Amino acid sequence: MAEIWYMSVDAESIDEAELKHEKPIAECIELLEIIPEKWVCDPESTPQLKTGDDFFDGSGYIFVLMKVDSDEILTLGDDGWKPGWYSSSVSIVGLEKKLRTKPK
Repeated sequence: MAEIWYMSVDAESIDEAELKHEKPIAECIELLEIIPEKWVCDPESTPQLKTGDDFFDGSGYIFVLMKVDSDEILTLGDDGWKPGWYSSSVSIVGLEKKLRTKPK
């Protein structure tokens, strides 16, 4: 299962993040609108989300991230996916709205 995490732009460790959902990777990719180019770092590292823009970095923005291990990546085939953290453009509010309206 892939993991969906919420992490503040200024988080310095995974201890400052919150695991919110665990879902099959294909479902996470669809929900979070993630592509291989959204890879941030390997699964053992803490994603560094600061942009260098003082205004943005000081905003307290919360990112929605997907964390996936190598076993889960194997289910996708070789399309540029690799284990690690991926950043989503979908906001927390957008994700929660999608989860509420998604048919079961």
